[in-house]
Amino acid sequence: MLFVRFTDVPDTRIQNYERLTFAKAVVATHDLHQALSEEGTSCSGDFRLFDQKDELLYRGTFTFGTEGTYPNLYHQVQDRVQRIRTKKEDNSKKMWLLDEIESETPDDYKRPSAKSNSIVSSTYQSSLTRLQRRLIYGAATAGILFTSFFTAAQWFIDKEARAEQVTGVEQTWLDAYEQALQGEESSLIQLLERKDRSEEENALLIDLYLAEGEDQKALELTDDPILIETKLAGLDLSNQEKLERLHEFQASHPTDEGAFDIATLERDHETVANTKDVEWTAPRVSAKVTTYLSLGDIASANEWASKTNDPIVQEKVDNYQDITAMIDGLNKKLKETSSKDTSAREKIQAAIAAEEVELQTILYSD
Repeated sequence: MLFVRFTDVPDTRIQNYERLTFAKAVVATHDLHQALSEEGTSCSGDFRLFDQKDELLYRGTFTFGTEGTYPNLYHQVQDRVQRIRTKKEDNSKKMWLLDEIESETPDDYKRPSAKSNSIVSSTYQSSLTRLQRRLIYGAATAGILFTSFFTAAQWFIDKEARAEQVTGVEQTWLDAYEQALQGEESSLIQLLERKDRSEEENALLIDLYLAEGEDQKALELTDDPILIETKLAGLDLSNQEKLERLHEFQASHPTDEGAFDIATLERDHETVANTKDVEWTAPRVSAKVTTYLSLGDIASANEWASKTNDPIVQEKVDNYQDITAMIDGLNKKLKETSSKDTSAREKIQAAIAAEEVELQTILYSD
């Protein structure tokens, strides 16, 4: 029998840290997801999947409500576990887990939900603290402060007032956090590596490893290469550096998500347009929209834009249509302008060139 524990779910309709059977967890996630969807809201929380001996089998984050991708925990675990590549010697364990979740889930909760896949989060759903998001998305130069992890914000706010109360151990952690905020993560990594970590600390260490370029170490802390690849794709790096890391990770841990994200960066429109079965985060939906716009398929671009609640994606479609309409109008005007009127034609051609540059900016500038 399988068991689940949730953590950091802000909605009290699911009890954090309670040991639930997998079947009860499926029903609980289904009910809360449906309720929040009807309310037009969303939230997320982490979960861990254990066997009867409390051996950790899988961990992840489930998003409930309007920004959720899956109707309940069964669909998420089944989808993600199926797509994890394993060594031959580990494949039997993977198949056993899939059999278990299949047998323990009530049939009524196995049915796919069209609604659950029709809305994609406007941002990649994350339970990261601000410090973690800075490390992942490369906003170190912005000097973003963080909150809620080890009440670190209070340490900074009251640092001088509490100086006499700070113990040696606390000062060590405080210094490590301060260094991490300045882009020096090694001290914090070393401290986290030496201790028995909570789930939140483990998640932070994963992000720190990725910020340091230690992708394999990050993967060793989770059995989810899709999660690591998605985080890699979200790093604030140059396209070339990001491509190199994604290619390297894809070579050892291939996923459909990895192939899609690489195709996006390489502007391989055929691959992006033809990909149908990946975890549709907002950046991937945006990539679909961009591809269809580049191919001139406005209907498909609008269809994909409707799958996310991110207004920026729809704005991209609208701006693209406005500019293409402007270019069409200028081209028509150019045809109607006498070939002898060189000055007028040059001005129209310059305007067309400027609009075409703007079009590329809309498509490929984030």
